[in-house]
Amino acid sequence: MLVCIAAFPSAAQAADPDPAEFTPRGYDFCGWQDFANGGWAMEWSDDLSGAYLVAFADGISCTTARRNIKRVRFSSRTGKPVRAGYRCRTLASAHEFYDVRCVKIGGTRKFRYQTGA
Repeated sequence: MLVCIAAFPSAAQAADPDPAEFTPRGYDFCGWQDFANGGWAMEWSDDLSGAYLVAFADGISCTTARRNIKRVRFSSRTGKPVRAGYRCRTLASAHEFYDVRCVKIGGTRKFRYQTGA
């Protein structure tokens, strides 16, 4: 959890987060969801402060990973993440934080995302 807090500084902190420091091993960094302006940002700006969604891909393009991330839902019955064609698992969760990984059924392609505030 400490890594998450350090990776996404508040506006009061001077250092911009470096994706190389928090991208999980084996994944490509696919950017931050830009809630203020729409789309995805590959470089940090103050518009990204606050609530965040950061995407990672392994074996698929960032475009595909981002599209899949937007289609992940949480089961109303179990509360677990669900994406058709993928096995999804919550790797970590805390107050206002989720780290979710989804792996293609019968394959090795996967995407991962972290979200919080």
